Amino acid sequence: MNYRESEREKVIKIRDDFFNDPGGGKFQQKNYPFVLQNSEKNLWERMRNDAITYFKDNKIVWWPGSSEVSGHLLSSQVSCINHLFFLRHDKEAALKVLKGFNPDFKEVCRDFDDGYIGFEVVSKGSYLGEVPDDKPQTRGANCTSVDAMMTGILQSERKIQVLIEWKYTELYNKNCLAEGNPGATRKSRYNHLIKDVDSPLFCSGDLDNFYYEPFYQLMRQTLLAWKMIENNIKELNADDWLHFDVIPEKNLNLRYQITAPGFLQSDIESAWKTQLKDPQKYNVITPQKLLNALFCESKYCTLIQYLNTRYW
Repeated sequence: MNYRESEREKVIKIRDDFFNDPGGGKFQQKNYPFVLQNSEKNLWERMRNDAITYFKDNKIVWWPGSSEVSGHLLSSQVSCINHLFFLRHDKEAALKVLKGFNPDFKEVCRDFDDGYIGFEVVSKGSYLGEVPDDKPQTRGANCTSVDAMMTGILQSERKIQVLIEWKYTELYNKNCLAEGNPGATRKSRYNHLIKDVDSPLFCSGDLDNFYYEPFYQLMRQTLLAWKMIENNIKELNADDWLHFDVIPEKNLNLRYQITAPGFLQSDIESAWKTQLKDPQKYNVITPQKLLNALFCESKYCTLIQYLNTRYW
């Protein structure tokens, strides 16, 4: 049994009592026991209304392409919101989380949405050529979005954007997204950026290796981070960036099965670091380690209990 299957069994087991919902909700035109009928119950009650309002006000698309939150209990987007949304207006907690990424952070900054963390973040310009210049980018759909992003200031006074990619039960096959007409379109968008002299990526091997998930997503987010810093006056005026993959410890398929044939066949962190000119910019972290600084504080006891029962 893989991690996805075990998590399905777990959420079905706790579903009726924990969510007060019988399941059997619809997902992509089919009904499943691990999908809630009342999809809003998929969000932690104490921030549910605020999260729904935030997505609506900012025209953010819920996975997998809806104006309403998914009832799918294994949604990584919902998992990200449940773990991190409380940080939006909690400056003290947000700074503690940033210090978990790098202890040299001394200050957390507000973002474009006037919070200390943003979700499904896109750049101000379509730097990757994914959307025509005369059309706006849609957060969460049809362009490279970052699951969550924070911005902080180090002791050195350098301002750093922290990109957070959130994973839950994801596992990927070895399909190459560089093939066919769709693949040709993708390569026309990204290959020249990968090969740019200032690119943060090495391009010593076959570039098609960048078109296997999850590396395809990491490649696009890395290029986006680079371009946001290059155009920092239009963005959050940051000096540099860090990129974190949040992956559950038990999702061994995602952590250790390397889909790209030309990448180091070890683990996702080591494999991706070898593709970066500055490998220290990317790290993998677990959800528990991300929130570790808040575990012993009574203020967050209810949240930690919720996350522990549901996810950990």
